[in-house]
Amino acid sequence: MPRVQIDLELCDGCGACVAVCPAFVLELHKGKVKVANPEACLGIRAKQLCSECPETAEKCLGCVACVKGCPTAAIEILET
Repeated sequence: MPRVQIDLELCDGCGACVAVCPAFVLELHKGKVKVANPEACLGIRAKQLCSECPETAEKCLGCVACVKGCPTAAIEILET
């Protein structure tokens, strides 16, 4: 299953990844991108994994649109 890893130190909050994600896995919150489930998100950490949020992780298609759309290279897709 693909996992989205976000480096919040590199994220500039532009929202490009949110705009291109066909599965709506990501959202902007307080100027940074995060996984769309706020109850499970580890938004205060430097790196967060969407595997912390099972509902959202299952939605990730592994299409890498977010990776390609990120101008600061803050996103990686990891396979589990």
